[in-house]
Amino acid sequence: MVHSVPETSRGHAQALRRGHEIFDLDVSYVRWFSVAIVLLVAVTAAIAFAMLGGFRLQAAATRQAPAAQGPDRPPFVSLQSEPQNELQAYRHEKVQALEGYRWIDREGGVVQIPIERAMELISAPAPAARPPASPAARRARGGAS
Repeated sequence: MVHSVPETSRGHAQALRRGHEIFDLDVSYVRWFSVAIVLLVAVTAAIAFAMLGGFRLQAAATRQAPAAQGPDRPPFVSLQSEPQNELQAYRHEKVQALEGYRWIDREGGVVQIPIERAMELISAPAPAARPPASPAARRARGGAS
């Protein structure tokens, strides 16, 4: 049975027989995809603009620097002139707290010890503790009850 092939399909069939590949790009899909991307960007920008309150400018009165609280007091906090000295003192204080011995509560018997020594004490096996002797065992040894 012979089918009637339209003229354009006949050209495709002949091209395929000759070993050519037929690739027709439908440009309308690319065009619609590009329009959709542009719309998506525009809608996203509009939503972000609305959520951030637009490009509001502050009133001139709120943009002024606060007045000084005294004749010798600057309106803003000044920066440290030599922060390295304070940093060195802070680090020295922290090292002393970690590596030094001191009393925390003398009446309660709480002492601060260096962290390395505390780790040694915790990792060392505990000595075997003997259970307290019963009153009968103390009497048998001759001890007071």
